[in-house]
Amino acid sequence: MSNDPLLQPYKLKHLTLRNRIIVTSHEPAYPEDGMPKQRYLAYTVERARGGVAMTMTAGSAAVSKDSPPVFNN
Repeated sequence: MSNDPLLQPYKLKHLTLRNRIIVTSHEPAYPEDGMPKQRYLAYTVERARGGVAMTMTAGSAAVSKDSPPVFNN
C-alpha cells in the first residue's frame, strides 16, 4: 500500500472510503432525451472500477424549459 495520503483509506463517521479520491458532479454530455441512461451509468461504473472512492452524479442547473441545449441535452 502506498504511503501517499491521497491513496490511504479515510473514515467519515460510519463510512470508510478506500482512498481520498472523489469525483464531483459534472455534465459529461451523455443524456438521452434529457435523462441519464445506460451510457451515463456505464461512465459512472467505470470510474468506480478505476479506483474512485466516491462519485457524485447528476449535475444540474436552473434553466427554463425553452433554453437551448448546451451539450445535446
